[in-house]
Amino acid sequence: MTTNETPASSSPKPSWFGQMASGRTGPALAIAVIAAAFGGGFLTAKTTDGLSFLRPRAAVEGAASSSAHNGANGWSLFGKPRSANAPRRGPARPDGFAVWRSRIDTSRPEPQACIELSKPLDPAKSYADFVLVSPELASTPAVSVKDGELCVGGVGFADRRITLLKGLPAKTGETLDANADVDFTFGEKPPYVGFAGEGVILPREDSDGIGVETVNVSRLSIEVWRVVDRNLVRKSISAPEPTAQGDYPSDYGDDSEDGEGRRVWKGEVTVKGEAGERVTTVFPLGAVLKEMQPGAYVIKAVDASARGPKDNSDDDDNNLPAQARRWVVFTDMALSAYEGSQALDVVARSLQSAKTLGGLRVALLARNGETLAEGKTDSAGRVRFDRPLLDGEGAEDARMVMAYGPQGDLAVLDLDRAPVDLSKQGVGGRAAGGGDEETSGRKASSVVDGYLYADRGIFRPGETAHLNVLLRDHEARAIKDRKGAVVIRRPSGVEFKRIGFDKTPTGSVVVDVDLPKGAPRGRWKAVLEIDGLDGSAGEMSFSVEDFAPQRLAVTATGQEAAPVGAGEARTIDISARFLYGAAGAGLQTQGEARLRADPDPFPQFKDYKWGDQREAFEEKFLELGSTVTDGEGHAIIALSTAEAGDTAQPLEADVTTSVFEPGGRPVREGLNLKVRTKPVYLASRSTRPTRREGATR
Repeated sequence: MTTNETPASSSPKPSWFGQMASGRTGPALAIAVIAAAFGGGFLTAKTTDGLSFLRPRAAVEGAASSSAHNGANGWSLFGKPRSANAPRRGPARPDGFAVWRSRIDTSRPEPQACIELSKPLDPAKSYADFVLVSPELASTPAVSVKDGELCVGGVGFADRRITLLKGLPAKTGETLDANADVDFTFGEKPPYVGFAGEGVILPREDSDGIGVETVNVSRLSIEVWRVVDRNLVRKSISAPEPTAQGDYPSDYGDDSEDGEGRRVWKGEVTVKGEAGERVTTVFPLGAVLKEMQPGAYVIKAVDASARGPKDNSDDDDNNLPAQARRWVVFTDMALSAYEGSQALDVVARSLQSAKTLGGLRVALLARNGETLAEGKTDSAGRVRFDRPLLDGEGAEDARMVMAYGPQGDLAVLDLDRAPVDLSKQGVGGRAAGGGDEETSGRKASSVVDGYLYADRGIFRPGETAHLNVLLRDHEARAIKDRKGAVVIRRPSGVEFKRIGFDKTPTGSVVVDVDLPKGAPRGRWKAVLEIDGLDGSAGEMSFSVEDFAPQRLAVTATGQEAAPVGAGEARTIDISARFLYGAAGAGLQTQGEARLRADPDPFPQFKDYKWGDQREAFEEKFLELGSTVTDGEGHAIIALSTAEAGDTAQPLEADVTTSVFEPGGRPVREGLNLKVRTKPVYLASRSTRPTRREGATR
């Protein structure tokens, strides 16, 4: 700013500018004016930048182009036009309780229409009563809530109008002042890639390949990865859920081939089908493999016709293609195992003929991949592993059984998976083999195998319960010379009566329990205890209630196999129907739960104490709210883990649901849910006080 020259095309500058430029003003004023000039430029640039999003896209692009051509006479040094693809502010959150915004969730094969409200919703309430779908659906829509978002499933890909009715409540107690209509236009179905079925076994004989299901996909990029047999002990052979377009794949963890696999084939497959049609394309795994080697395969299928990268390296989520992966064991062998008190018996059969296979090499592998034992199947296809081999600890614990076929195929039996549970077929009275009774199965692992049963499962106060006890050894022979007792416990767990015996000449004990007229209502338990043995040798439970003939059948399900995580509100579905066939519609329904420490959270870690033993978790009683069954006899309640607090102990929730008959009598149904508020739990064992083990949920 030392020159006084002004371009002819410029407008005359004020006199003070000329004075400053010629040095007629003091230095302080010059500095102030320079700062003001820079500040003005910053203000002008920011104001222009802030208003650029109001211009039409063409105008913005034109301005950017003009700026590029004008060079120094374009945009200020301190500002530039905002990109047409830059994020824009969405609709403002409304005041009060009202509909805010909506979206379509396509992360599953069937889409969900989701509406977000301005305030959080209460998962314990039944919001299905406040939702109308037009055009009307063939069945009752599935309604779920999380935070302030309400999602409606079962709407398909057709255009719908969802109406939230006046009176829909928020968690804060506010309600909608009027009906709110939200329109959903699905347009073209989003691309989808998934595998047909839920299995992971592909027969080597008489199968054409793996079925890949697609929607609006014209080409598939497929990769085949092989994980060698010894590395499978660190993996979980499973069928992960497919990944929707725009979502990052969960290609990590125990069910991923990452770090253990090698790619053996890559190529593209053409998909033939009409737009919007679900098409199944068969991928011939056997034809692309050059040779068979012991191991399992991971098949990855990615939409190759989608725009954007296929390696998930782009930061733009919208460019991520739909994809899926599936573990596959390509074999002609199938393994069955029978675990008893003395050994694990394994039988190998052919998938094609179901005949037993003799002369196969079968290995029992530990968690670290080492071989605990090996054997060959006999003429009946059977091989036996002694019981002590299954009782290792840590890395020496038995993890898998693997059978090796003559043509390089492999059969795998994961010992961590839940066995067949005969107790679900009405077989009870046996002591559980450890862990959750719903999944761990029944097994006799002690010297005495006791079986208890009663003449019926429910008694009135004041009646006599007739119990029978059978005692057998591991060869099913009657035990006649052992002392013991049958202990009757009230619902609270307090001992009510102990009936001892010195010997059992016939291998059985008959017990009559006189219930007092004031007996507490609920589930009573009978436990068989044998002198010299730890724990129970058998047990059963029975109910004491003021009952009349039941007219209502009630079921309650809540995804019992999956633990309830921190902050999760687990939905519990209740179904009621009258025994004469009609749906239990319009019936009052309520739920309650007892939240307490899980006595055996991880059965594979026996004799461990979990969490901080200095601060025991105090049992909590939770009210799960009340609702009314809909026209089909269905109702929904929710169990929230928010009241569990910050505890280091694994928990379980005993949930009881009650549906009231028209006469007012409740019909109850219960279920047990595992609660895991921490991703990792620490445990200690008294025999090794300096060692700690970690287990994840």
